[in-house]
Amino acid sequence: MEAITRKLPPNPRQNANIFSVLTFWWTIDLFRKGYSKVLELQDLFRPLEVDKSDALGDRLEKKWFEQQAGPGRPSLVKAIFKTFWREYGLLGLITIINDIVIRLAQPIFLGWLLMYFREDTEVSRESAFYYAGAIVLLNALSVITINQYVLGSFQNGMKVRIAVCSVIYRKALRLSRTALGDTAPGKVVNLLSNDVNRFDIVSVFLHSMWSAPLLAIIIGVLLYAEIGIAGLIGMIVIAIVTPIQSYTGKLTSRFRLQTALRTDERIRLMDEIISGIQVIKMYAWERPFAKLISHARRLELKIVRKSAYVRGLYMTFLLFTTRMALFCTMMAMALLGDEITAARVFVIATYYAILANTMSAMFVRGIAEIAEAMVAMRRLQKFLEYEEKVEEALPDGKAKLLAEFGLNGDAGEKQKLIESASQLPANVAVSMRGVTARWGAVRRQDQPTGKKSDGNKEQRNGTAAVTTGEATLPGPTEEDRWAMEETEAAAQPPTTLANVNIDFRKGILIGVIGPVGAGKSSLLQAILRELPIESGSIVSQGKFAYVSQEPWVFAGTVRQNILFGQPMDKDRYDTVVRACALVTDFEQLPDGDRTMIGERGAALSGGQKARISLARAVYRRADVFLLDDPLSAVDAHVGKHLFDLCLGPQGKLGAWKTTRILVTHQVHFLKKADWVVVMSEGRVQAQGTPQDLSQSGIDFVELVEKKSNEDEESGVDGGGDGSVSAFDKRSRRDSRASGRSVGSTSSLTEEEERADAPVQSNMEGTSRGTVQGSVLINYIRSGANSVIVMGLLVLFLATQLAASGADYWVAFWTSQEEKRLFQAAHQNHSAVNDTVAADPVEGEEYLLSTDLCMAIHGALVSSIFVIAIIRSISFYQTSVRASQNLHDSMFNGCVSAPMRFYDTNPSGRILNRFSKDMGSVDELLPKATLDASQIILSLIGTIVVTVIVNPMFLIPLGALGIVFIFVRRIFLKTSKNIKRLEGITRSPVFSHLAASLAGLPTIRAFGAQNELIREFDAHQDIHTASFYMFITCSSAFGFALDLLCLIFVFIVVFSFLVIEQAAFGDRVGLAITQAMALTGMMQWGIRQSAEVANFMMSVERLLEYRDLESERQPPKPQNTGANWPEAGRIEFRNVTYRYFEGATAVLKELSFEIQPREKIGIVGRTGAGKSSLIGALFRLAQVEGEILIDGVNTANIMLEQLRSKVSIIPQDPVLFSGTLRRNLDPFEDFPDAALWGALEQVELKELANTPAGLQMAVAAGGSNFSVGQRQLICLARAILRNNRILVLDEATANVDPNTDRLIQDTIRHKFADCTVLTIAHRLNTIMDSDRVLVMDAGQAVEFGTPHELLQLPLGIFQDMVRATGPAESGRLIQIAEQKHNAQQQLAAQ
Repeated sequence: MEAITRKLPPNPRQNANIFSVLTFWWTIDLFRKGYSKVLELQDLFRPLEVDKSDALGDRLEKKWFEQQAGPGRPSLVKAIFKTFWREYGLLGLITIINDIVIRLAQPIFLGWLLMYFREDTEVSRESAFYYAGAIVLLNALSVITINQYVLGSFQNGMKVRIAVCSVIYRKALRLSRTALGDTAPGKVVNLLSNDVNRFDIVSVFLHSMWSAPLLAIIIGVLLYAEIGIAGLIGMIVIAIVTPIQSYTGKLTSRFRLQTALRTDERIRLMDEIISGIQVIKMYAWERPFAKLISHARRLELKIVRKSAYVRGLYMTFLLFTTRMALFCTMMAMALLGDEITAARVFVIATYYAILANTMSAMFVRGIAEIAEAMVAMRRLQKFLEYEEKVEEALPDGKAKLLAEFGLNGDAGEKQKLIESASQLPANVAVSMRGVTARWGAVRRQDQPTGKKSDGNKEQRNGTAAVTTGEATLPGPTEEDRWAMEETEAAAQPPTTLANVNIDFRKGILIGVIGPVGAGKSSLLQAILRELPIESGSIVSQGKFAYVSQEPWVFAGTVRQNILFGQPMDKDRYDTVVRACALVTDFEQLPDGDRTMIGERGAALSGGQKARISLARAVYRRADVFLLDDPLSAVDAHVGKHLFDLCLGPQGKLGAWKTTRILVTHQVHFLKKADWVVVMSEGRVQAQGTPQDLSQSGIDFVELVEKKSNEDEESGVDGGGDGSVSAFDKRSRRDSRASGRSVGSTSSLTEEEERADAPVQSNMEGTSRGTVQGSVLINYIRSGANSVIVMGLLVLFLATQLAASGADYWVAFWTSQEEKRLFQAAHQNHSAVNDTVAADPVEGEEYLLSTDLCMAIHGALVSSIFVIAIIRSISFYQTSVRASQNLHDSMFNGCVSAPMRFYDTNPSGRILNRFSKDMGSVDELLPKATLDASQIILSLIGTIVVTVIVNPMFLIPLGALGIVFIFVRRIFLKTSKNIKRLEGITRSPVFSHLAASLAGLPTIRAFGAQNELIREFDAHQDIHTASFYMFITCSSAFGFALDLLCLIFVFIVVFSFLVIEQAAFGDRVGLAITQAMALTGMMQWGIRQSAEVANFMMSVERLLEYRDLESERQPPKPQNTGANWPEAGRIEFRNVTYRYFEGATAVLKELSFEIQPREKIGIVGRTGAGKSSLIGALFRLAQVEGEILIDGVNTANIMLEQLRSKVSIIPQDPVLFSGTLRRNLDPFEDFPDAALWGALEQVELKELANTPAGLQMAVAAGGSNFSVGQRQLICLARAILRNNRILVLDEATANVDPNTDRLIQDTIRHKFADCTVLTIAHRLNTIMDSDRVLVMDAGQAVEFGTPHELLQLPLGIFQDMVRATGPAESGRLIQIAEQKHNAQQQLAAQ
């Protein structure tokens, strides 16, 4: 990513001159390019130096830390203000010039100009020209200042957003595990996608908060000077309406917060559904989840609807306020007997227009936006205040600690205590003393966390100690502490580690074993400081490398995943790849180690992910390796290879004399360990060398055979080497298929330098042209039928007619009053000359009475209000209905899409559609549509009124119209492109964040935070590049539009002076005020219409997901009856299986038959097609050939029915957040008793024996259960379903041997009458199967009873058994023989 930023061309704005900046001349090239071709990423410009993410993040973070260090509660708002006050100060200056000087001068000159057009005028022609010139000049100035102001505001908003995002990301990398448990990744993504976007808009309105009230006061004074008391009456109307509008703004922000919470909830659910989609499909659980989502969605829309109505009210006021104020003023003037003249009325009208614009449009929206931004600020600040992981303290920590202890007692004593706690003997790498720790309780998602951790920290010469008060002060006695713990236990979760004392010596292999939930993983987490310790101390020296139990990979190339930010060292890299058994995998991957891994490693098998994670750790030059069960996901062959060549005493890590702490369930390896720790329920049950332990007769005896005679040991090594070479021979055979010869590796070295670029970039494709038919029509159709649409159109037109009618009426009434004044003056005049009462002068026209004019005006103004309200409400009704339907159809489209869709699209991208695009369609699109249609209709109204005044205006209007259409075309083409790029460049920011949160412990153990922050900043910079282009384009376009309007104003103003000198004031006033109103309005309207076009892109992206190709269902589904399958016979006939059309086949022409009630073991090297076999059975991708279950071809039945009749215990046990009950039985088909029964059979009854019972909370992804417990819950699901066919996909990989035995026994008894297929990596789980199917490269190579297969010379199965070492293989062969004899006896009977 950084590479891309560096390659972008420099930004032309950086060195543009002042003229070019003011007129936006520097954007010309961009428009030229955007018009002639489709813009790509490389056409973007580099972000400006001041907009770089890392610099902005540093600036803000510094101020935020100052806030946190300072007295009182830290405030994010203050931190932001202190960081960006200069930028905002400059904008304030522009505001003063623009709002106060330019705006207020315009109406004054207009008044003087209108005096010239009275019948008995005293203004000279020359002055009139000066006045007209002044009006046009002021207009020109405001064009420049307004556009610079808007651009400046957006750029500032963007800077604040970038800075906040950067700080949030850095914070996310420091979260403590408890805080991490409370924040679903979806929530953080929502903070970065929705909440920070408030900053972009709020900057525009910020300065109106002080300039608007100031303007109101000045205008009040001017009006009073002009027309006395009547002027203030109009002000009162505005003063009444503004607070009402502000209140609607407040309501909007309240609804916004509620919506945000509901959206969070929905996105969190979506995130889980996307992560667990494969399991959902295999269990056929789509329906309950669809129900959940639609419920969450309904709750969300309820509030969206409310806020929409409030918004509708607000839009109505926009049309209504000025007109109402003007009406009240004119009425007051008429009733108070003031003269109503054109000069007065239009000057007042202009003042009101300014007021309405600043007060109702800017000020009120400002209040709403600022209120919303404050809500966002609070959410962001809450996140920034979350508890952080206790870092090793800075060197001055020791002094602090001494000072703290010095408060009570002799400091010297304390010094000794601390020294002893943190001194490590030279031969110890990690020392744990009396460590007690517990994970924070899982809370329901929405409760805030306020607790700070209580570790006093200290560090000396590279040795870090974390000690807490309890450990160093003489604590309560053991019994007291137990009593205390008992009482606390009800409130707190149980301790994960209890009083653990272990010294891990340097340079040896330490095995950690124990049953599921014994605290083995927690032990490693405590050493990594991820698990906060309550008492005791952990002291360590040296660097750590860590392999997590669930392998973590991020989106990038395989090589990037292994190097993880370290420089490339070819020799070491090759050694590591060999040691981690990745050579053959690289040969099979399409681009070797430069293959792009999708998010969460979609392209890789579980074993490959595990080995890549391991390779990443081994490549690090670390002193202590913490390995959390890295051998579970691989089969025996590879496991042995990894142990011998990598982890064991003879392996690479052994040769490098590193300390290796290995948590494992593969106990047979631990005979070679130097030290073994047996854990149970958070305590150390025993520790010692393997020999000591087996002599003291601990449980270890069962787990590891006692035959450890020296001669046999030597045999093991010999066998080991032999078997690995055999395995290599076989892998060569595989690798021919990949067509990559080993010889080509030498030529790679020259490429090495330049070839770090990924082969295929994984950027999002665009949604252009994917949707059938017009997007707009699709959108309308999802919300309304043609009758409703017609009704809405009529309402829109009626509103505009009323509004324009009221405008025209003002001019008509004014002309009536001016004529009346003129006649009165003439009558007085003639009466003086000639005392005879004069007859009415000839040619006098009939005038309407003042009262009648007033009544008509009043009626027009009130009708605006009524019609507009009806219009807004019905419009919003329709739009909410449309977004409900769009969401449902899009969700259905996603859930029924084939698995391939999820493998090729990272979850960030799919979530982006559900959060960002859905949010746009819910809230922004209707808002923009209403805005745009209202403004465009007003524009048409304005033009019609102007043309009625003087039809000659049609000529310049036509010319300007043509230019305008041309400009808009260029702009829209460029803008749409850039907006699309902006959407595409935003996704990686989210994906990067989500991946980082998933791998936090790994990232922190490796200390790779800075690498990732740099990467994040690079992603942000690319997004900035596109966003900055987008706002400059919009501003340049606005500038061009304003120029067109300026020309029009110029024509209108001077045409009256040059051509039509006989015009009356009312008509001139009407024309000029309308033309001037055009300036701001036109730009805003076209902007909004462009916005609508851009938001339509969101609709298009939603429709694209609605129309996804769904999984193949049979055209005419066959009815199978409720009890199918009764026997459970499975038959494969020439089955070929591929992941998508045109992909290479992963199963090739596979045929075999499985009898009812048979227990089949399936084995084979990683990537041999074992999991694909299950995929084919569940029809997760393209199946060619026939798969028959009880004689029924599975292609002929509905997928849901097929999948609900086959039970599976998947490789990665997936739990969903919610209750335990919902995880076991989402359809609510079974009574509680059945659920308790199932839990009892898997020995989890204790776990659920809490007050909550089956309603106990399950965290997202089941993170509050150990992997083994999750596996047992999945087993309980299978017991409940009680289907005839059960598939175990390596179900016992993460489980200790005892739990493994429990699962095996349960399966033997509960599923005795079922057909069971077990994919196994540990051979002991399948040695007593009826038959074993050996897979290799997508084909069945051996199929028979274990005993038969062991007799085959050179058999693969025989090889695999040998690879486990003499002791283990002897035991396996014995099991096979027993099974064989038992079958013989049965047959004999």
